[in-house]
Order: sequence, then C-alpha cells, then structure tokens
Amino acid sequence: MKQLKINNQFVTQKKISSGSFGIVMQGIDQKNGNQVAIKIERPENEHLRSLEREVEILSRLSNVRGVPQMLYYGWEDSYNVIVMEMLQKDLSSILKQRKKLSLKSVFQLSIELVLILEEIHKQGVLHRDLKPENMMLDEKNKVYLIDFGISKIYIRKNGILMYCLKLCQKSPFKDRVPFVGTSRYASIAAHKGYELGRKDDLESLFYVMLYCLKGTLPWQNLKHVPDDQRTQKIGEIKETIEVKELFKDLPNEFIKIYEYLRKLTYASEPDYKTIVKLIQQAAKHSNIFLDYKYEWDAQLNNYDKNMNRYGTLQTDELPLKQFEKFSSNLLNCNNLAAQTPSKFQQLQPPINKQESNQNSNSNCGSGNQNLSIYNSMGIIYQRSIDEISEELQEPIPDEVKSQNKICLKTLPDTLKKPGTFFKTTQFDEDEQLKEDHFLSEKYHSLSAQVTTILQNHKK
Repeated sequence: MKQLKINNQFVTQKKISSGSFGIVMQGIDQKNGNQVAIKIERPENEHLRSLEREVEILSRLSNVRGVPQMLYYGWEDSYNVIVMEMLQKDLSSILKQRKKLSLKSVFQLSIELVLILEEIHKQGVLHRDLKPENMMLDEKNKVYLIDFGISKIYIRKNGILMYCLKLCQKSPFKDRVPFVGTSRYASIAAHKGYELGRKDDLESLFYVMLYCLKGTLPWQNLKHVPDDQRTQKIGEIKETIEVKELFKDLPNEFIKIYEYLRKLTYASEPDYKTIVKLIQQAAKHSNIFLDYKYEWDAQLNNYDKNMNRYGTLQTDELPLKQFEKFSSNLLNCNNLAAQTPSKFQQLQPPINKQESNQNSNSNCGSGNQNLSIYNSMGIIYQRSIDEISEELQEPIPDEVKSQNKICLKTLPDTLKKPGTFFKTTQFDEDEQLKEDHFLSEKYHSLSAQVTTILQNHKK
C-alpha cells in the first residue's frame, strides 16, 4: 500500500496487521514525533460501517481508562481512517514468545481487565471480541483493550437496556443471532446464537486467562471436524466439559467465578468487585504478592528462568544431588542459627580489626595482605549466613526479604573448610593469626596452580 499522509499530520510507515475490515499501519505524528496506530478500512467494506461504529464507540469511551485515545477520524484518498495512540505490545506476541504466563501475571491481568470491562459496561458498551490480540500493554505495563469494530451499544443514553426496550415495544428478542466473536474465546451464549450481555464479556475474559495459564484449551486442534461445524462443536465442548476438569490444578476461586458467570442472564449486572476480591483471595492463598510486575519486565529477564509459575525456585530444573545438598545446607544453617543466635550475630567480617591493621601497617605490604585475607574470610561468613549452595551459580529469589536478589561468589574447594571460620567466632587473636596463615598459604598455592594451568594452556 502506498504511503498516506493523513490530515497533513500523520504519515503511514509500515503494516502491523490486517483483517477482513482492512489493515492497521504504524505511523508517525509529524507534529511531535510520536508513533501512532492508523486503522484503514477497505473500500469494499464501506457499506458495513464498521469503522464508523467504532468511532462512535471510541468517542463514547473517550474518558475510560484502558481504552486507547482516538487522535483523528476522517477520509483520506478514498480511505476511511482512524488514528489512535500507539501501544507497545499485545498479549498475543508475549504468549508466542513465552508460551505460558505465570499465575501471578494472570491474577494481575485479570484484575485490570475486569475493572476495565466494568468501566466500559457502565458506558453502555459490550466489547464482544476479547482475545489476546486485542489486549495491549504500554511501556509501563498498563493494560488496554482495543478493536471495538464488532462492539455494540447495549444501553441507550437514557439508561434503558436494549433488552427492556424490546420487551416494552413487544418486539421479539433475537434468539438466533449470527455468531459474533472468536470461537476459541467466545462465550457459550455466542455459540448458541443468543444476544450477548455483560456476563459474556467476562466469560470470554476467563477463557483468555485460562489459555494464558495453560497455553492451550480443550477445544483447540479438533480433528475430523468440518470447518462449517467447528464453531458449533467448540460450543458443545464448552457447555459439557466438567468445570473441575477445565480449571484443574488452578485455584478454587476460578471455579467459583466461572460458575457464578454461567448462572447470570443477559440483563444481569455482574458483581465486578466480588470477582476482583476472589482473584485477590486466590493470590493470597497461593502466597503471591501482587506488585504488578511481570515476568517479561527487563529487570527480571536475567533470573526468571529460575522462577516457576508460583514465583519460587524450580526444584525440577536443578540436578537432584545439588538440590538435596542445598536443602540440607539450608536446614543445618537454620538449626544452627536457632541454637546459637549470639554467635551468628558475631559472624561478620572484622571491620574494626581491618581498619586497625590497615592504619598500623599503612607503610608496609603486610597490611594489604591482611586486609585481603580478612575480605576473603568475610565472603566465607556471608556464604554461611545466606545459606547458599556451593554449585548454584544463579541468583536465588528471597521471598522473605521482598524478593531481593542474592549474588553468589563461589569459592575454590580448597577454601571451603566448614570448621575453620567457626573457630574464629570469638575472634581470639592467636587463633585468628593461625587462620590467616592457613588461608594465605592456600591462596598462594591456588594462585600458583592457576598460573601453571594457564601457561600450559597457552603452550
């Protein structure tokens, strides 16, 4: 498609996506340099008025959080266009990269989206096509819903429900409407041809969140089903599958929410606040703190491979012997700390002695040597307190200390003498000197070995 300049302000750059309605282009606002999303309707689809309907709905939702801002709407070179603010990423692209999301991320996304849907519904609008492709996040991971092309206004400006209006006019309420939405995530009512209501948006949302958690849904990849019967077959599976099987291995609160939504009718107003409280309760029961950080955040990428879906260390990814040794060291250290708390308080690098030795030996080499030895012993003390496995080279999340990262420094085996540093607990001067000489000799011996190995390697 040729480059378009819209309203002498917005210029198209490249295609982002396309569909039956038309295409979405990435563009730039020449006034401020910001990137924008430009939705262009195909000329052959003008009679459907889908873009006009979307403009009407976006105007109605202009002050609703979680709905992107519309910057311009009009005609350009026979094309019907909408210009909106550009968002960073969609949930679909994140899922393609990560396959599944953690339980924490799903809890947080669910809460955000339930609250956004509540605001949208209050403005009298049903989304009717919830799917990962229509859920966006900005650079701060703020959640948005996009694509209101098949959305519908279900409440008039005077607050009257369309359903009630039809009853008052004695008009037959549509019972066999054409299927609307995406079959994978559509509600059961959509498969049955019923008019969709607020509860159907929420039901679709939980199918999306279920997909994010498991990476698949029971009605995907159906074999030996003709395309013209696939939508109907998917609806039958959704209606007949056991709820406990659908939410197997997931918090019980999901089952409560899903069963509640299934009991609602078209005209029912869902209890959004109770749904949010149930999700928060599920997070609490799963020992998950909702800080609205996600595993795709840049600062978490360097160690999230050691985090499982509940935010704890994945034991099955460690070799069995390493994990057993780690668990044993952790237990022994906890027991020792409980028995001798006063000694553990003394297990700190001897700062005062470092300073005194450094001051008294400032004009000779022995002072620097002693300082180096004390620093080495400080590392040994730190390893005993932090309960670190010798072989593990990855930072370990500490949930007790607000998930602070612990950086590991693995020492050579020759320096790992479990009994040596406990002898210096009282910091007796004679014993300290013995340990200093011992560590110094081992250090020089190790340095000589390393030098020899490097020389041989160069040869």
